[in-house]
Amino acid sequence: DRVTTIALARADKKNALTLAMYRALIAALEGAEADPQVRAVVITGTAECFTSGNDVGDFVAASRGGAAAGDLTAPLDFLRRLVTFTKPLVAGVAGVAIGIGTTLLLHCDLVYAAPNARFKTPFVDLALVPEGGSSVLLPALVGARRANEMLLQGVQLDAPTALAWGLINGIADDATAAAVAAAQRLATRAPGAMRASK
Repeated sequence: DRVTTIALARADKKNALTLAMYRALIAALEGAEADPQVRAVVITGTAECFTSGNDVGDFVAASRGGAAAGDLTAPLDFLRRLVTFTKPLVAGVAGVAIGIGTTLLLHCDLVYAAPNARFKTPFVDLALVPEGGSSVLLPALVGARRANEMLLQGVQLDAPTALAWGLINGIADDATAAAVAAAQRLATRAPGAMRASK
């Protein structure tokens, strides 16, 4: 139905993102962008976890000259690809969406969550600063005071709170199915008008 689904499927590590996974995500987005048959993209994880964030061990190994050393720019390249992606991007979130798991949602056009979804941006707790434009995008979505709770205090949101705050569009028992259904509806619209509106 003119929808591509990108699934994070590293369940044994709670879908923690490696540098190689970032490159695969970039390739999948670029493939969808270039394919005229694809009109919308869904990003999802497993029923238990969207993503627990970055695989710190992989990043440390790469920074020490490991096999993935050449991919250290992959996370930033991925964020840039999200920003420039012209087709509708819909997310289905179940379980935890930590760090980049929440940040990437800020770049999606629609987000649906399962009742077990949890959203957390623990950057300050890790002595880091917010990534990927989240210090601009999150206040725009939920308001400055609520964004400060997430970005400065690391407050975790459950699905009902995320919905009430405007971080997500809806809650569904099967978040992936809800995201795919939304993407299928978007894919029926005129693609030129969709891109211009986005």
